[in-house]
Amino acid sequence: MKNSKGYFYYFVWMLGALVLMYYGNQFTDMMNHKTQTLDKIDYGLIGKIVYGLAFGLYLSFLNGFPNRRKFHRPLFAFVFVPSFLLLIYPIITIYVKQIYIVGYFEIVRDPQFFFFGMLSALSLMKSTFTTR
Repeated sequence: MKNSKGYFYYFVWMLGALVLMYYGNQFTDMMNHKTQTLDKIDYGLIGKIVYGLAFGLYLSFLNGFPNRRKFHRPLFAFVFVPSFLLLIYPIITIYVKQIYIVGYFEIVRDPQFFFFGMLSALSLMKSTFTTR
């Protein structure tokens, strides 16, 4: 058998994705209901960022488990770095007031935080690893 990923792998992956979505939504709801802050950072924002990153990492396993290979610089520089900076931009502006962009929160809302988190984690995995 040349293809090591058969029906069972994709079935298990899909079950894992459903479990991740269920518990991920519970996690983000729990983080949104916390009223405290972690050193000026809202827990709801942390929950959205962590959930997007976790889903992006899990999405990278769709093609198989990663192997260590050659570093892909263009993917890292032109996809991961901008998407990661857009993801953590609200945290950066808490500490560095000079780079505040007025319309950022009108453009980037909850679905976009998830998308940027997923995109940054997926592009990080694809730029540093290849799949079997």
